[in-house]
Amino acid sequence: MNFCFSVSCTDILPRPSVGSAVIRLTSHETRPVEVDDEKLMFKIIRASFNQRRKTLANGLNNSPELHYSKEQIAEAIEKLGTSPSVRGEALTLEQFARLADILLELEGK
Repeated sequence: MNFCFSVSCTDILPRPSVGSAVIRLTSHETRPVEVDDEKLMFKIIRASFNQRRKTLANGLNNSPELHYSKEQIAEAIEKLGTSPSVRGEALTLEQFARLADILLELEGK
């Protein structure tokens, strides 16, 4: 991500209460993480941020896109090495990838 320039709130209609900026996003030449099922990882990320102030476990349990039991989700979070009360925003991209791989392993049992 590269900062390009600032945009004053007076330059935008309707006028926001904050200033803005224009940024340039460049895609990675290689994928930042390796994961066995990329679609599953993105479903997990979506579920983690879909409900504010929810723990990761509750977000995953409440997702209509994911079909894992509470026990499987709890086991996966434990295998990930994080607290059961962790929130989705505390995880790194690498941890989301690992969580997806762990859930795939548990699904195969």
